Amino acid sequence: MGDNYKFLYFAFQIDRKMKKILIILTFACSLMAAQAQDSNLKKTVEDGIKTSIQQTENREWKEAFATCRTLDGLIAVEEQKTRKAAPELHYLVSKERLRMYIRLNNAEQSKLQIEKLEDLAEKAKQDALSEDLLMTKAGYFQKFGMNDKSLQCYKELVQKRSTGKDEQGTNQCFQEMLAQAKENKNASLTRALERLYTNWQDSIKAVKAAQELKSLQDEYTASQNTLLQKQDKIDTQKGVIVFLFILVAALAGGLLFFIGVMMKNISQIKKLKKSLSIANDNNELKSKFINNISEQITPSLDAIEAGNVKKHVQALKDLMMHIQSYMELEGTREEHYEMKDMNISSLCENIMNKAKEAFRPEVVATLNVPRVNVRTNAEALENILLYLLGNAAMHTETGKITLEFKKRSAHSGQFIVTDTGIGIPEEKRTNLFKPFAEIQDLTQGDGLGLPTCSLIAYKLNGTLRLDEEYKKGTRFILELHS
Repeated sequence: MGDNYKFLYFAFQIDRKMKKILIILTFACSLMAAQAQDSNLKKTVEDGIKTSIQQTENREWKEAFATCRTLDGLIAVEEQKTRKAAPELHYLVSKERLRMYIRLNNAEQSKLQIEKLEDLAEKAKQDALSEDLLMTKAGYFQKFGMNDKSLQCYKELVQKRSTGKDEQGTNQCFQEMLAQAKENKNASLTRALERLYTNWQDSIKAVKAAQELKSLQDEYTASQNTLLQKQDKIDTQKGVIVFLFILVAALAGGLLFFIGVMMKNISQIKKLKKSLSIANDNNELKSKFINNISEQITPSLDAIEAGNVKKHVQALKDLMMHIQSYMELEGTREEHYEMKDMNISSLCENIMNKAKEAFRPEVVATLNVPRVNVRTNAEALENILLYLLGNAAMHTETGKITLEFKKRSAHSGQFIVTDTGIGIPEEKRTNLFKPFAEIQDLTQGDGLGLPTCSLIAYKLNGTLRLDEEYKKGTRFILELHS
């Protein structure tokens, strides 16, 4: 019984091999018949390639490669017979080998076939074959992950087809190739063409923009030339006028000399009057400053004389110190502080913690500062914000005091201090940032705080102002520029 099974097995194997042999023999016979007909050689090669494709579909790889070798032999015989090379036919066979190696994921052999295809296409010198080579190479590069090289092949193909065409012709070429790629369901080609088409449209727009800019520049140059010509005419006319004036002056020399002496005397009189007026104004300003200081310190001196020493002595010391600070700042107003980038969120948090010590229990402290970097001077900024927050604490019994920062642009931002206190009366807003403008009760402040803060803000390359539109309390805005 076992011998029967062995017999049937060998019979099956022999039958299978016989079928393959019959297929090869049949194909060989067809090739021999085609060899006798030179005009049908290309068709024979194409039919052989179809056979090879069918064999690979049946996983008969050895037979498929054998078919390609047979085709190459047939072409070689024909070349010897006609003494004429047929690189385009060898190209078809090599392309079929490349297809098989790509399916087998054999990168090394695929590269060799690509090089062979390049050599054959160069020898054939046919446009259609050159375009087919670019498509084939693009597919090969796409298969083995070389997407940039694949895109370059598609780009060369587009350039080849659009050479010598105008913008409309190139656009039509793109449209036709896209339609063909979509019709053939070639997704990689479709994506590559869409990308190249977009880049081409962008380049066309850039060229048009450059042309428009060139046109504007030409118009500007023409306008400048026109202005120069007009300026030359004006200069010429001025020269004529000056010449006529000199001529008239020469004819009326005596009269002009007399008039000149009179004008000189009049000018000297005007200068003397102006100098006297300036001196009087300066004396008035100095007197006003001295009188203000005298009136400001007299109540404190009277209080000291009456025995209330400590509070008023301290007020006078503070006044002298504040005056000295203000004068120093005024003298160095154009010398800006040293700046550096810093995270203002942590800085403002520390400032608010210091200021909250002076807040009444009924007052809520609110901080709204994002984590951003600002170019500033930490010490100078802290002096301004602490004074504004302390001032707000003095005039706010209930409600809240808010410190916030808003970015206005890449190089500017605003620190905003808002309170819900009693506000500042309208009559005091005009002289709010002017020193020595009003008589102050020194025990309640000398009025130099805001003018000093304004000077510090100037040295920080910024401005300090009162928000006139805010009506629910008081709001100061410190705007800084980097």
